[in-house]
Amino acid sequence: MINKEVLEQDRLFIKSWLDAYFDSPHRDILMSHPAKMEEEDYGVPSDMQDGEVDEEEWVRWKMLDSKVTVDQINELVASYVKSGSDTHSSSFSLPPLYTAYLSSRYVLNVYLRYEGFTIELPNLPSDYPLRELRNLWSSSELLVKAGYIPFASYEDHAGPVCWDSSKPNDDNDYAVVWFDHDILTEEGQPSREQLEHYAQPLFHSFREMLMRSSSSTRS
Repeated sequence: MINKEVLEQDRLFIKSWLDAYFDSPHRDILMSHPAKMEEEDYGVPSDMQDGEVDEEEWVRWKMLDSKVTVDQINELVASYVKSGSDTHSSSFSLPPLYTAYLSSRYVLNVYLRYEGFTIELPNLPSDYPLRELRNLWSSSELLVKAGYIPFASYEDHAGPVCWDSSKPNDDNDYAVVWFDHDILTEEGQPSREQLEHYAQPLFHSFREMLMRSSSSTRS
């Protein structure tokens, strides 16, 4: 059960963090993206567009307050995570801070920069805010069933960044790892034990992942 007071605090934290992230010398680049030209494409929806679409079909965009609800997020979790037979996935819930990220603002182009690598969080456009996360889970069923829950992408989509739901902490958050796509493809149907061998540790939690990136947002 989500604690509403904690969720509101986390949403305020996310909004403040996003404001700091986009307060950058690279703001003009970060806040430009291809415009949505077809119903099913992944461009900037009309209500997020901030100005005219240029000749290359790019447009500046703006953040908007999100209308995503906790019920919608829980529905997604129930559909993709709890459908697995593995005990790790059946007991999984999203870290509260990630629930706050999904339900605070519609936002694009969030790349967390660290020394030697970047991590890309899912885009949350106003028309299909949970689509990228849904697609990530749909394409990672073996990881999900083994208790590794994808929530971001490592370094130009080299592989999924996941929570290890077998390692929760006191804040209902999880250790963060990543998997190389090439290794997952080579292994075919890896067991939990094999995946533990291939999991490359990154952070103790999603909160730490955001906090450690904050000094990079202004570089």
